[in-house]
Amino acid sequence: MIKVFINGFGRIGRSVARIILEDERFELVGINDIYDIEQMKQLFEDDSIYGKAQSNLKNVKLFSQQKPPSIACDVLLQCSGVHLNQELNLPYLKNGAKKVIISAPASSEVPTYIYGVNHTAYQNENIISNSSCSANAIVPIFSIFQKHFGIKSAFMSMIHSYTAYQKLLDVKHYSKDMRRARSATQNIIPLESSAANATSKFFPHLKDKLYAKSIRVPVSAATFYDLSIHLKEKSSEQKMLEVLKREVNVSPILESTQKPLVSRDFIQNPYSATIDLNFTQLIEGDLLRVCAWQDNEYGYAKRLVDMAEVVATSTS
Repeated sequence: MIKVFINGFGRIGRSVARIILEDERFELVGINDIYDIEQMKQLFEDDSIYGKAQSNLKNVKLFSQQKPPSIACDVLLQCSGVHLNQELNLPYLKNGAKKVIISAPASSEVPTYIYGVNHTAYQNENIISNSSCSANAIVPIFSIFQKHFGIKSAFMSMIHSYTAYQKLLDVKHYSKDMRRARSATQNIIPLESSAANATSKFFPHLKDKLYAKSIRVPVSAATFYDLSIHLKEKSSEQKMLEVLKREVNVSPILESTQKPLVSRDFIQNPYSATIDLNFTQLIEGDLLRVCAWQDNEYGYAKRLVDMAEVVATSTS
């Protein structure tokens, strides 16, 4: 069994724990965060979005420490959201973790892998990034169109559930963007997004040709991606749909649908993205609109677990 330790027990960390505890390939050996252990247990067992957990933390060592505890694991999943470079993660390696995966975009010296995109190129590095939830949805979709038609530029709009970093009511906030100080439950809040930078890591030729906006809306889970892509090679809508369906059918991380679904239908969906074919359109042969759904917590957590298996079993 692959021994996993989770550092940071927020939304992603708890989703990862639920997945690992139901997967016989893994053993969850420990969890660390800097809040009360009894509260950790309660928030894990009873979740307002995902309901009651099917497993418990009875056999898992729980820590509430600022400094890394003594860790003996194959993979440490760094879900704290703050340790985003090599230096900050070295203590975890010194304390017993063999590998570290950061569950967010990291600093430039940290290699970035997305399962289903470039995970087969993993070179046995000790510390890697799993990129962002948005990049895990967008990059596999872009890869299809880059492969078959080429991409000149793109606009990316993410109709995104609110996050813990926002506020329930209007109150002071330490972000430079004052809109984060406004009530997440009462407003549609457009915010700048890091998705363009995270995506361009995989498409360097698009570094200054991508723009992303995250539009936060008053729902607690799921994201709708509305992508406008300027293709290099013109095509017919029929050919484009044929290519898209064919690629999705062989992908382990993508699916498509033509059902008239809404955001709640994608809670705990395990895919990186579900392409909504009803909203896929091509204008004048090279302006493509493609839309997709994602459970930005649970779907991302599934890919984090997939990458944990990759790094733990790598022999390169």
